[in-house]
Amino acid sequence: MIRQPDDRAVQLFIKRSMIVRIASLSPKGNADVIPLWFLSDRGRIYMATRSENPVARDIMTNPEAVLLFHGERGPRKDRVLRIRGSAAWRTDPALLRRIQIRAAARYYLTPGGMWDTIKNIRKLPVWNRYHQERGGGGLIEVTPETAEFLRAP
Repeated sequence: MIRQPDDRAVQLFIKRSMIVRIASLSPKGNADVIPLWFLSDRGRIYMATRSENPVARDIMTNPEAVLLFHGERGPRKDRVLRIRGSAAWRTDPALLRRIQIRAAARYYLTPGGMWDTIKNIRKLPVWNRYHQERGGGGLIEVTPETAEFLRAP
């Protein structure tokens, strides 16, 4: 059954998800699927990545995208949420900053996130160097158009 993206059950499922798998089509018609951290903000879904990411390159030529959420922190392990929408590449510094601050609160400033950071504190210089070398960061912004719950495989 197709639902509206602002449906309460859809929003709750998104809130209970920590990872989204985004799928796009390359200019040659090949599917690219990658898992990313995400943030839901003002009716849109944002994923930070670099411009060289295959999905980021894909959406620059074909804005259609499919998002799959698994609701990892919820009680229902028997279903997946599929959202179809229109994607765009965003590099606006104010938007990047707002999303990065909210993502830090969601992924790092939780008890589990802080514990993971403490356990991996020696790896932070490598992590920082990796991100500095990659450069070209931005956001994939998806405007949801339809939502549908599917049975989990």
